[in-house]
Amino acid sequence: MFEDEFSALQADMVDICNEYSKGMADTIFIYAANEGMILVQHFYCINCNLYECSKLNNAGLKVNFDTSDGCQEQVLDILNEDIQKIESVCNKYGQPVPKLMKLTYEPKTKKFNAEYTYENQTSDDVSVFDNYDAWFEEEQRRLEKIQGK
Repeated sequence: MFEDEFSALQADMVDICNEYSKGMADTIFIYAANEGMILVQHFYCINCNLYECSKLNNAGLKVNFDTSDGCQEQVLDILNEDIQKIESVCNKYGQPVPKLMKLTYEPKTKKFNAEYTYENQTSDDVSVFDNYDAWFEEEQRRLEKIQGK
């Protein structure tokens, strides 16, 4: 069934990112663009601060995160594979393929949110990297607003 297969792949994406952050993140953010090329990125909120995946050890936790290039590549390989599988599942069931997915997950409360966009978000002037950066900055501003900064 479409929903089950689609949800299972999203759950796999969340699981690998939760494992990467050793379950220590307050919120996991996964950005997945599929517009001819696939770009998947993940970042984390820990103690009301955002950290890109390579900067988790800056969170000040008494945990040593494996942010090595090899570990990051393994995570990205799994995320990229899941995006390709999502595309296959959508095609198998005749469903539209999301061009962009923004997934957020709060491990402590198990709250999950997903935003899907079905139109290309890029142009000659805007890349998938620009859109990822914009989401990171949007989440940063939201956190600062909550904190009254």
